Amino acid sequence: MFRLKALGSMAMIMFLLLPVFAVLGTIPAAVAESVEEGWWVDTTVDRDKDGIGDMVELHQNNPLFLDLNGTLPVIVDFDHTPTQQDIEMLEREVDFRMGWDLYLIDALSGRVHTQDILALRDLPGVVMIELDGILEVQMADVVPAHGVDLAWDETGYDGSGVAVAIIDTGIDHLHVGLDDLDDDNSTNDPKVVAFYDAISASDETNGTTEPYDDHGHGSHCGGITAGTGAPDFVDVGIAPQARLVGVKVLDGGGSGSFSGVMGGMQWTVDVRYQYNIRTASMSLGGPGAIEWTSSEEDSVNRMANEMVRAGIALFIAAGNSAVSAQIGTPGSAEDVITVGALDKDTKIAIYSSQGPTEEGRIKPNIAFVGSSVNSVAANSGSGYTSMSGTSMATPGAAGLGALMSQANPDLSPFDIRNIMQETATYRQCHYMGANEPCAEDLIPKNRQNNVYGHGHVNAQPALIEAAEMSYSFNNNLSVNVTTAAMMDNHIHLNPGEHIDIELNTPVDTIQWRSNHLRDNWANLHSYDHQTGAELTHTDITHQLEHLPGIELQGNHSISIRAISGTTSSPLVTVDIMLMGEMLDDSEGPASSSGIGTVAWLGISSFLGVILFTIGMVIGRNQIEEAELVE
Repeated sequence: MFRLKALGSMAMIMFLLLPVFAVLGTIPAAVAESVEEGWWVDTTVDRDKDGIGDMVELHQNNPLFLDLNGTLPVIVDFDHTPTQQDIEMLEREVDFRMGWDLYLIDALSGRVHTQDILALRDLPGVVMIELDGILEVQMADVVPAHGVDLAWDETGYDGSGVAVAIIDTGIDHLHVGLDDLDDDNSTNDPKVVAFYDAISASDETNGTTEPYDDHGHGSHCGGITAGTGAPDFVDVGIAPQARLVGVKVLDGGGSGSFSGVMGGMQWTVDVRYQYNIRTASMSLGGPGAIEWTSSEEDSVNRMANEMVRAGIALFIAAGNSAVSAQIGTPGSAEDVITVGALDKDTKIAIYSSQGPTEEGRIKPNIAFVGSSVNSVAANSGSGYTSMSGTSMATPGAAGLGALMSQANPDLSPFDIRNIMQETATYRQCHYMGANEPCAEDLIPKNRQNNVYGHGHVNAQPALIEAAEMSYSFNNNLSVNVTTAAMMDNHIHLNPGEHIDIELNTPVDTIQWRSNHLRDNWANLHSYDHQTGAELTHTDITHQLEHLPGIELQGNHSISIRAISGTTSSPLVTVDIMLMGEMLDDSEGPASSSGIGTVAWLGISSFLGVILFTIGMVIGRNQIEEAELVE
């Protein structure tokens, strides 16, 4: 008997120690060697990884950039903030002609002879040489100025499944950069999914009015937010796969009434669930004294705050009044994201309006490139044109908001605003001598002022922070939907059909959700830790049928992610066309068995009680028999 008890005790100890052994088994035999860290280690600026930017190598003999002395304009990146000694070293070793001290990005700009580029690269502390040869800001230049290209490369997010409202003069939906999502005329996937005309057809509220733009401003803004850049794909928007909702509130002369603008804003709120409108761009403001003396309680400001509280991140232009204390309606609204404009070198544009608001609130919130931005020329078919203003900065920031909403559909407008502000690079009022100093410049580690707001928007850290609000971003996990789409670029699902999902490795959980604003993530219960899974018509219907006011049959966008521990794969966004009525469980496949989990738990508990009772009875009988034998 003692031996049996001892064996039982040992077994219990071993059972308790199993988790410890499992943890010990995951400890690597040796700690991996540390590697050099920094943006320059793995960047598309230098694809051949020789420390010289590809554009330098491409244009080192281009007379467009060379001066009469054969010098090339470059940016020299350091692994530390360069000092006066570093400047003197460059001047001494390679006859460097100093331009700007770009200390906030740990870089110096200037000119160097092409024959000295290799020697420049090999100097102590130098980690990269980039070309400083852009003559005017177009979308091709706005993208790298805010690190949007790095964000695209790292995450793969492009705005899919998200809609942005352009509240402006309209949208030219026939322009090749705005007509569809894939730039393939054989498919039917329009980019402009709805249009409301508050100027000429205010009673037509179903969103099916034929889009148009008799001014051009709105189309230019739409191209900055989500243009595909067709036909040459140079001036690509910030979120090129986002959909657009056109809201025309300004006439052909570029003006509109307060009431008309608010009518368009209200319509946007009303249809936000139908079109999954996550962000909106409003590049408009009151002229003269109307803007300078506007109150927080102005009607348009109140409407703007209501839009934000309804779940739409609203980006509004700061205005182009050029001096301080002139941000008014609607950019002075408390909850909106007010956007100031930057020149190509990221200093404040001379025309960008400055705060504070009438109530003394610091505005703008952030700053985005807005000078000489090349985008869609309305009614030209395929042309592009350059415009400047906070009007051009605002839709760029709204495009980043769309990328963030794709990365994390759970974000609120306040999350988007706070993340953009927290990850922005703070600029003092007198940065690069573009503006006079202000009192805030004297505050140590200050975070905002009335010139730049919280500063220069940085797309990559903002997008990563958005993605990692619940799970760490894990680019080593891959989700791939292999089911083919139809000619409308939607996967058509009939009852009994499913979407095939492939993984590069088994994970703990697969989650999915529709991109409907009211939906939440759901676990795919049929997944059994393999490298493949199926998301069925029944799974999707069971989820969507509980959302109020939604049509089950029709178009939906869904997101899928793989979860491993506390990390998540990049989200994959898929457009589907849900067709037919849901089958009963007995008629087709489902994500779980016909008996629910709660029912199985109840049955299991009942069987457990029966088995326990039987065991007690048998044990008691054995004891009684043993006593009789004795």
